[in-house]
Amino acid sequence: MPILFFGSLKILLKFNDNNKFITYSPFLNEFRILEQLLEGKVIVLNEVHSTNQYIIDNIPYIRSGDACVTEHQTQGRGRQGKIWVAPFRESICLSIYWTLNKTPPIVTELSIMISIIVARILKNLGVSQIKIKWPNDLYIYGKKLAGILIEIITRTDNIAHIIIGIGINLSIRTSTTLNKQIGKNWTTLKDIGIMIDRNILVATLINTLHKKLKDFIRFGFDPFMSYWKIFDYLYNKPVTLLIGNRIIYGTALGINMHGALIVDQSDLIGYYTGDNISVCLP
Repeated sequence: MPILFFGSLKILLKFNDNNKFITYSPFLNEFRILEQLLEGKVIVLNEVHSTNQYIIDNIPYIRSGDACVTEHQTQGRGRQGKIWVAPFRESICLSIYWTLNKTPPIVTELSIMISIIVARILKNLGVSQIKIKWPNDLYIYGKKLAGILIEIITRTDNIAHIIIGIGINLSIRTSTTLNKQIGKNWTTLKDIGIMIDRNILVATLINTLHKKLKDFIRFGFDPFMSYWKIFDYLYNKPVTLLIGNRIIYGTALGINMHGALIVDQSDLIGYYTGDNISVCLP
């Protein structure tokens, strides 16, 4: 993908099949995204409470592989009931719907797999130092750039309805209010000198995840394990795990074959997984 340089800012460009430049646009455009998709459809909303919730509310009317993206989320959410702040037209707020006619996958495995795919896409677009903080937060230079939220619903139809939420900070303007809402350790692609047309990024995310979700269903988690060492933000760092009322101290040593976090606690090696775990660094 061609890149233009304006001072320290890199703008990623794309050409269509006739080798004509697709004009950079700060706005989401459903037609622009659809013409780049290999399959499925995308719904572009100007504003919505939550793209994940929109998918959940519309499960009877959409198909596996369909996606929803919005200019602005008013009630975006993250893991453990936390909010995901996404100012108007300054982020990617994307949800993809997927179904399985079998036992639902382990959420941790799926979260890590999706995080690895998003990290690889961003790395290919120039975010060379991208890392993943277990299980599904993407960091650059010690600051949070993106996050993944997986929600799985099982109903009487014996189908696992999987909603994959992806949030990426593109160009959020710093403010005191936002710092209080998001927390101090956050960053954006613009902060590291990268601007990309959101239509291109959304289409790339959807196309790649369609392919990799099919691979995940066929081959499981194993093929993705080898990438974890490349992106592991916590490896060999002291960590504090908060699990309900429990506090666990140790050193992170990667993940096991099911995506559980391995922690050296001096007197024993622990394996931790589940959506109720918060991992903190000193």
